[in-house]
Order: sequence, then structure tokens, then C-alpha cells
Amino acid sequence: MRAPNVIPLSAKIAAEISIQHALPMCTVLTPDLADKLRALNDMTRRLRAVGVRIEAASPLDGKIFINAEDSDQLAASFSSEWRGVSWSTKGVHTINSVRLGGCYVCWLTPAKGQEQ
Repeated sequence: MRAPNVIPLSAKIAAEISIQHALPMCTVLTPDLADKLRALNDMTRRLRAVGVRIEAASPLDGKIFINAEDSDQLAASFSSEWRGVSWSTKGVHTINSVRLGGCYVCWLTPAKGQEQ
């Protein structure tokens, strides 16, 4: 049973996120991109190891989107390492984000007043 303040990341929502956060396609593996990929892969492995489900990842901007239902597990496992906690409301969604392991770990919740 999913909590009332959790939005499942449907294909439509994932498409909206990718449009909002779209960066140009990279065709060359630069040292900077290699570092971002390394950090993203390391963090993805760490998240999966504690049971946090990955919904999407964007190597160019270093963002990992997790299943919102796993945000409590994220906090229990990594809150001592969090840096730069932030949130931003766009339309009916709030994008919650924490800086962790050189990446931004993000999840969506309904914007205030949008709970169903």
C-alpha cells in the first residue's frame, strides 16, 4: 500500500522530468563526464544495496531519481551524509533533492494542496 503523499513515477511523469531537465546529448566521454558517471554508478550501487529503488538517472547533470516510497529508507541509511537538502515545486509536483556521494538524489511528492 502506498502512502498518500507518494507519486509513483509513471512513464508520463518520467517523460515530463526528462523534458524539464534535458541536457544536450553527449557523444564524447570527457574526463568530467567520466567522473560524473563514476559517482552516479557508485551511488546507484549504494542505494540499491540498502533497498532504495532507482527510477531514472541522468549522468550529465548527476541526478538519480528514486521511488518516493523509498525516501524513508534513504534517510535511515544516508542522512548523516546528506548535503544541500532542497525542494522545488513545479506544477503539481515537488521535486525533493539531497546531495549525496557527488550526486543529487531526487524524488517526487505532490505539491502542497495537491494531495488526493
